[in-house]
Amino acid sequence: MKIDNSFWLFLMIIGLGLWAAMLNDSNILVKKDNDRLQTDNDKQSKLIADQSFEFNRINQITGTAYRNGIVSKAESQEKIIEYRTILKKEPTCDLIVPQPFTDGVLNDTYRLRASTLSGDPERINTTGVGFTPSRKLTYCQAIEWIPYLLADLKQANIQLDALEKVRKAQLE
Repeated sequence: MKIDNSFWLFLMIIGLGLWAAMLNDSNILVKKDNDRLQTDNDKQSKLIADQSFEFNRINQITGTAYRNGIVSKAESQEKIIEYRTILKKEPTCDLIVPQPFTDGVLNDTYRLRASTLSGDPERINTTGVGFTPSRKLTYCQAIEWIPYLLADLKQANIQLDALEKVRKAQLE
């Protein structure tokens, strides 16, 4: 059996047709992969954008809370200066508060500081609380504590409000 040129031409056309079909199938697969990858990229981009927006909102909330805390501390310092000026003229300023009250206030202060700072009451630094080593507290010292306490309460409320805003922002 003799194979002539037309048979070879026929085989080449069949081969080219198969090759073209194979390329077309691979192009379809590549297009499907590209579409799937593009969809994945779009989803990841949206997730990153949402997280970035959320971090920005949280940073704004905490920054505002921090600035409000500084303002609160400054206001309390102004009141303390005002109170000290007024109390200098008071003749009862040097009277000692009864010892059970003084001990209770001092112990509560140490306990609050310990739980706030480290959770370990043994690690608390007891310096700088405004008491003399004999644990005596005058009425003027007690009055001077009020602005500090109010400022700390105000700052705690500001921080709690900021935490509530962050929680609400995360739920949205």
